[in-house]
Amino acid sequence: MRVICSERKEGVLVRNYLCALRTAMEEEMIKHSLMVGAAILCLSGTGLTQSPPPPAPGFRLVFSDDFKNLDLSPDGHGAHKWYEGVWFSHHHAPLENIKRTADGLELTWTRGQEQPDTSISTFARNGATSHAWRYGYYEVRMKWKPEPGGWPAAWLIPSIAGHVHESGEVDIFEGNGDNPHNFYGTIHDWREAPDNPHQMVDVANNGKSNRYGLPSGTHLDEYHTYGLLWEPGRMTWFFDDKPLHSETSYPIFGQQDYCLIIGMQEGSNWKAGNLDHVTATRMDLDLQWVRIWQK
Repeated sequence: MRVICSERKEGVLVRNYLCALRTAMEEEMIKHSLMVGAAILCLSGTGLTQSPPPPAPGFRLVFSDDFKNLDLSPDGHGAHKWYEGVWFSHHHAPLENIKRTADGLELTWTRGQEQPDTSISTFARNGATSHAWRYGYYEVRMKWKPEPGGWPAAWLIPSIAGHVHESGEVDIFEGNGDNPHNFYGTIHDWREAPDNPHQMVDVANNGKSNRYGLPSGTHLDEYHTYGLLWEPGRMTWFFDDKPLHSETSYPIFGQQDYCLIIGMQEGSNWKAGNLDHVTATRMDLDLQWVRIWQK
């Protein structure tokens, strides 16, 4: 603070001191108010001031995107919010198939593209940069048009580029164009094959209880919220904030941080790239927003 005194008489000195002190304090208060205001505006711009949804009371928002300003890496590297594709895939979807819309973001699969899915990930292809989490509530608001071969998905895999002996996988949501009224939510425990270290085997999953029927009258070509509450030892799937099913998870999920992948894949009968009975020349997955919450 600044204190300016030019008079020698005691009364005048005191008055000048108090006046200068008051002025300095007012200046500091104004500066503090401006800094607080700027911080609030910054948080508001990223959506990080929102209240938590019903499945996550008391949680705080740690990642959010409404795609008004798409931060997509042009080459799969660098410090960005999103990256095209999944790191272990050697092929790419056309970047023009990932585009902003009035509602948010559209991911489009087109017949003839080299990669059977058009996806975005929070993990760089070289593994140098990522946004990854362990536990929390994950929610994606999106819509898609069910048709044969359609396979929209939001899922989590470890943020590790390269070989691992064991890896978890969480399917927050998978849709199937041939069975559009089902919500598929699955957990997997992948382990290195004993006779082939380059092959991973799905040694455990909840495949016998991973299909949940959606409410009658649900239109998937309208926006809905697909969610997952990941707690230590437990996973619970949600549709429009309502719980569908819970499963006990495997120990591997408490040992790794996971990145998020969202995409529209083509694959009849759960086989990526299978075009049997597929007549569409394009399939779209429209995203309105993505949010991740943690305690």
